[in-house]
Amino acid sequence: MTLDRSVEKGAAVAVLAEDNIEPKVLMTITTRCLHKWKGTMVKLTKSGMEIKVKQPVFAMCAEYTIGDSILAMRIQNLCQQILLLHTIFLYYDSNQRVTFFNGIVRMVPGYEFGHEKEILFYSEKEYNIVLVVDILPSYIRLREISTILFLTPRKARGPPLKLKKSQPFLVPGEVKMVYNNGFIRSPHYTRLADLWLNRLYDYQAQGLNSSNYIDFLGMLNKIDDYDTQIAMEKYNIPNVSLMPTDFNNRYMLSIKQFTVPPVRLDVGDFVQAITTHVNHRCVPTQNLVRGFIAERDTWMTLQFENPLKIGNNIALKFPANRLPFLLEYRALLHLSHIDISRALFPLETSGQHSSLPSKKKKGMIESFSWFNTSIATNELQKTAIKNIVNRTAYPAPYILFGPPGTGKTSTIVEAIMQIYKNKPHSRMLVTATSNFACNELTRRLLDYVPVDDIFRYFSCIQERNIDMVDSSILAISNLHSGKFEFPSMQDFLKTRILVCTVMTSGRLFALGVKTETYDYIFIDECGSSKELSALVPIAIVGVNMDLKKMHASIVLAGDPKQLGPVTFCSFLKDSPHDISLLDRLMKLPLYARDPNNNNAYNDRMVTKLLDNYRSHYKLIAFSNREFYDGELRAKASPQTSHWAVGWERLLNPKFPMIFHAVIGFMQQDPFSLSYMNGEEAYCVYEYVQCILKGSINDRIVNQEDIGIVTPYSRQVTFIKNGLSNLGLDNIEVGSAEQFQGREKSVIIISTVRSNRNTVGFLQDDRRLNVMLTRAKALTIIIGNPKNLATDQTWGRLLKFIEQNNGFLGKNVNLNHFHHKSKSKKQKGRT
Repeated sequence: MTLDRSVEKGAAVAVLAEDNIEPKVLMTITTRCLHKWKGTMVKLTKSGMEIKVKQPVFAMCAEYTIGDSILAMRIQNLCQQILLLHTIFLYYDSNQRVTFFNGIVRMVPGYEFGHEKEILFYSEKEYNIVLVVDILPSYIRLREISTILFLTPRKARGPPLKLKKSQPFLVPGEVKMVYNNGFIRSPHYTRLADLWLNRLYDYQAQGLNSSNYIDFLGMLNKIDDYDTQIAMEKYNIPNVSLMPTDFNNRYMLSIKQFTVPPVRLDVGDFVQAITTHVNHRCVPTQNLVRGFIAERDTWMTLQFENPLKIGNNIALKFPANRLPFLLEYRALLHLSHIDISRALFPLETSGQHSSLPSKKKKGMIESFSWFNTSIATNELQKTAIKNIVNRTAYPAPYILFGPPGTGKTSTIVEAIMQIYKNKPHSRMLVTATSNFACNELTRRLLDYVPVDDIFRYFSCIQERNIDMVDSSILAISNLHSGKFEFPSMQDFLKTRILVCTVMTSGRLFALGVKTETYDYIFIDECGSSKELSALVPIAIVGVNMDLKKMHASIVLAGDPKQLGPVTFCSFLKDSPHDISLLDRLMKLPLYARDPNNNNAYNDRMVTKLLDNYRSHYKLIAFSNREFYDGELRAKASPQTSHWAVGWERLLNPKFPMIFHAVIGFMQQDPFSLSYMNGEEAYCVYEYVQCILKGSINDRIVNQEDIGIVTPYSRQVTFIKNGLSNLGLDNIEVGSAEQFQGREKSVIIISTVRSNRNTVGFLQDDRRLNVMLTRAKALTIIIGNPKNLATDQTWGRLLKFIEQNNGFLGKNVNLNHFHHKSKSKKQKGRT
């Protein structure tokens, strides 16, 4: 028997509840139903053996109308067999059973069946659903078990706001002219284009300063804006061939139909389908249907709002998302009305120390009662929190320098809570670059903050990812009903803490929120976004336009030693557009180490956290020495970090790191231009299966405990597909960028690079640092040592592993390659 799912024999029904799949949130008008698959069992008729299917056979959607007590359910056959649905049972309260459906429905692959029934349910209560079906033509019995949870939408605080129309901020013609000519001087330029290019070159020579700040950043943003528009236009397909799928409004697109590799297209990007047909009067008419990229591999899956008429001529367009640029232009416009020198260039003014904050301010809070009691033993965290609360850096930003695993997020949460407690009239805007980080901050804050005092503001796009959000977070958000709603003004004014992404905060102005509403603005992950992006929350709601000064106290949290902004335009690389605000400020004297004060930081402006609570001390030893001046102190509990020590696969039982040498073959995907390495992927599978099938020192390792990091997107998808074929879909696989800020007990790194003389973008030390600092207990690196050792930093890492007897595989003279790489770098500097 073959289902369209991987099957593992010998499993019992009793283990169904042990599966831990992320809940999916399903939408309804009045209330949502959280759906969580628990397991699927197949019972063979002859032997009576039960087989566990590793993934759900059905897609399910449940909606509940409170007023009419109607439960409506839709299920779809996801497998490739014909199924005969007999019964749907609901269980509650110690196995009390209700028959929701009793009949016969023949379900071919992709078939969707809907049914509704009047049932009285209670909110915040979990119900088990059991579907009983036969697999045709053999009539093998299958049972699938799920749970649904009904949540009651919260009462609206007020009427929803409406977005004001944004200023278009069109890219001027002179910018386009200079861009299209490669930024080279030309006698054919218009006068405006010639003046614009001269000004750009002058600013490049001066460097970013308080005098050219607004204009220079704006010019660079226009270049990036136009470059993005040009790049996306190249992906348009005038006459596309789409393949329908079993899911409504979903179509498959072969990447081979692009004339240029779609390297900038990713999951979530917008797409427009323009269908052309001739009406009865022989007049061609066009219809536009919007959608987005739902999945991407060698094929793209496109999800549209409405079905397409496949027989007609269809053109695809991938419009550039200009919203981030528009918000950044707006931020610069706000900043142009205030004096930015003391806030963004402290100490630059007149060469004096006038912008230094005073050492002692009246009313400073010195004594704290800690919400998180573990902070009481960490002097650096206490110092940072005290100075954040007391605004010692104002009007300049306070920087929380948080190396991996040092409790940066805990420090931010505690600082917010101390402000909440000690400054009862203050409001806080809490932002981060990613929704993942925002949700993590919200989850931790909910441990202390009353639900009426915190609001999580999501963008409309996040409705697509609602199944990844915890129900407790949804309940205090504008997705509380299962679908996007515009917030009310009371959502902002009647709560003291607002959490949203850096870019979503830019919507506050268009919703009518006053610029000086928030007294503190926190920006987490600040080192990974360009400076102009960080200005969005600062300028949109952090300035006082009337008094022409910064109103809010700014806190920037991040790590300049980890990955920074991503810049596609080659002209903008190594420009002020390619550096974060946190990174630039850290280079100013006020934020740098003071050689006259034991080389310490000025803790009224910046605190560097030093205690690592994540990893085994050997796992952070190299990064500590290489990137953090040897200052990090290993403070992780042995229960968290030491359980892999002594594992039988370790070459050195006291060193929980392995470098496994694999001389593989690196292949470039012609459509994504990204690379993959099959030999390394198979080595990854071998380690994963070894870890999961057995145990490590009698400790059972689950799929969720393992993370696989690889620098290339094509290797990510290749490894994901291979693991899926093995039934291992719950192992997280991603790039260094995707894993930044994350942690796993076990990290396996596939470096990919081989049969080349260079290491490509692996030469970025920050990428190496991110990959090395994700693991708590065990790190396994798979790669070609001959290739990696051509880079100086990688060569030192390999030498470090070799010295600790963690090197497995091909013998390579690392001293030879380390010397060569050093010579190459020295030659490159001369």
